[in-house]
Amino acid sequence: FDFCLTPREQVVRSAAPLGFCGAPMCTTTLQETDLNVVRVPRCDIPRCGQCAVVADTDLADAAELSLVPESMGMASSILQKNLQLARSVVREVFQQLENRCLEEKQQYAETGSAPPRYKLNTWATYTNKAQLHKFTIESLEFARHNSECKTRLLTAAQLRFLILLQHFVSEDTMDFYRPEGQRKHQDNFEGILTDGVNSQLVKDAHRSEFSVDGVSFNLELPADLDGDLHDEQRGIIEKFQRDFVMALESHLLAYASRRGLSALAARKMLQVVTTQMSQAGLANLDRGSQATRFFVGSCGLEQRTAYNLSTMSTPDRGECLKLSILCMKTGFTQYLEKDEILRMPGVDYPKKCKPASYLYQYATLCFSPGPYVDNCESMSCTLLDALDEAHIDPADS
Repeated sequence: FDFCLTPREQVVRSAAPLGFCGAPMCTTTLQETDLNVVRVPRCDIPRCGQCAVVADTDLADAAELSLVPESMGMASSILQKNLQLARSVVREVFQQLENRCLEEKQQYAETGSAPPRYKLNTWATYTNKAQLHKFTIESLEFARHNSECKTRLLTAAQLRFLILLQHFVSEDTMDFYRPEGQRKHQDNFEGILTDGVNSQLVKDAHRSEFSVDGVSFNLELPADLDGDLHDEQRGIIEKFQRDFVMALESHLLAYASRRGLSALAARKMLQVVTTQMSQAGLANLDRGSQATRFFVGSCGLEQRTAYNLSTMSTPDRGECLKLSILCMKTGFTQYLEKDEILRMPGVDYPKKCKPASYLYQYATLCFSPGPYVDNCESMSCTLLDALDEAHIDPADS
């Protein structure tokens, strides 16, 4: 089992873990760049010896933290240009998230509906200037240490995909270490050996391909003509789900044991990893993806989703969990472009494209033990590499 259906082999890679204050931890790979902080906004609230917190300042001012390296030749020039573009991308994406929350609040107020708790928590997060400033700093640090930013010029769309994906997987992870009343998600969990496997993953397991520590799990069942499943097929699905969940739990529990995690930390680790293996992981891929610009026709459509869970060793973090996620759509011959629909309401007739068209999303996440949070070892999630391609080959007239 592998992910060799990549339309092109080059992927985007990132690195370095961050310290508690958002500054990079020193490693030999980070010594090639020296930084000049051009302007850092200040306030009366101390944060640490390396950075300051902005409470009520505008996000645009907060984004003025300049992470521009000193001149070190061509590589530095590429990095500087990418970081300058990243600053505007970061400012834009968090402004959009804030605006979206404000619009939702207004809609709920106009209808008199009571928003659910997780919605209130999301609004509180993305309308808090200090929190947005923290997200801004973390995103710029992520971009600064990304290897692709140092070697080639990236477009705004590519930077947006990387920055949003890292942000949302990180927020999903940290959500499990917050009090339940402060969480932004309300997933359910179950299992066989534990109760920490995301229920949505269990429900959808037979619709995707999985590899757990080199063992493949892939079930292909023909549906009835009316779209229903026979009782025999349901039994096969249930057995597949049990076998897969037990293998998944065993692999993750063995990792937790090797790393000496407590029972509570192991349970939260299962929740963290299996959530990214569910629809939540695919949703994170979609949020900044070019592929979401298109609605593709179902005629001839072949969709593949695959997950590969294994372990990897790093010099600074030791043994880590590595999760690769792939989503690919091929074979379609019709599509609609979302931007065009918004510009021209009522124009909803599909366009034709060649079967060689495809939508492709891929990402590799690294999970490793982090600092203690409320007397429990936490997990950190870092985006290692990602690829986002939307190739639409229009049909000949």
